Amino acid sequence: MAGGRTYWDKALTKIFLDLCIAEKTKRNHNKKGRTNIGWQNLYRNFREQSGKNYDSKQLQNKFSTFKRQYKLWKSLKNKSGGGWDNNSSTIRCDDDWWEDRIEENRDARQFRGKPLEHEDELTTHFGCMDTEEGTMLCVGGIGKRTPSSGSDDNLTPMSNDNVGLSSAGRKEQVVDRPPPKKSKNMEYYVGCVSESMLERSRNESSVLRGEQDEIKELLQLVEEDGVAQGSELYFIATDLFRSAARWAAFRCIYPAENRKAWLRWTWDNARKK
Repeated sequence: MAGGRTYWDKALTKIFLDLCIAEKTKRNHNKKGRTNIGWQNLYRNFREQSGKNYDSKQLQNKFSTFKRQYKLWKSLKNKSGGGWDNNSSTIRCDDDWWEDRIEENRDARQFRGKPLEHEDELTTHFGCMDTEEGTMLCVGGIGKRTPSSGSDDNLTPMSNDNVGLSSAGRKEQVVDRPPPKKSKNMEYYVGCVSESMLERSRNESSVLRGEQDEIKELLQLVEEDGVAQGSELYFIATDLFRSAARWAAFRCIYPAENRKAWLRWTWDNARKK
């Protein structure tokens, strides 16, 4: 029931993350997050593929949880100084180090001796978040986090230490500014863009492989239902399974005879339109 309690097992989580990656690959994602079109696609496709009627707030909360987990995980790995166990995919540091990290952020305890679940998918989606330097690498390229001038977030009280006398004898404001950061060279940015393009290509390949595996599994189920390869009904199934919505519907129908009847009924009705 929409708005009720959500239960996330591994299968549901995988569906959700794959759909998030798919929307990012389609560029329905910008510096502020997912676009309205991206969210609408995600809501619809998640209901179709999972059979769960989780509402938009529940999916957004899950997305935010994943983002916080990944950001914390990356921060801990960076602070670990290379302390890493490849066999268990966990951060390998002593007790004192962990106590300090947990004191800084109590949520860090979830990663003490434990890996980040779904790390590959989360890295694919969130692996190009803002860096500490402010450079943002995303599917579309590189951007700078530049606050809008005059916004409330940028207003800083002026202290008396910043007030002096000009050569004309009147008071003027003298604002201390930090030295400008050294610009990264063109080679750095070209490398970032190249990595972004490679990541996008990997994402598209991952989505395509997932769709191919899904169709292959469904066609195996059709054969188990008694539909022979090369038969008319088998070819009908190959055409109908081009739609993700029909994947979900087919999986919800029992027993085998009802599934075969659904294939024929759906095909006949599609031809009438």
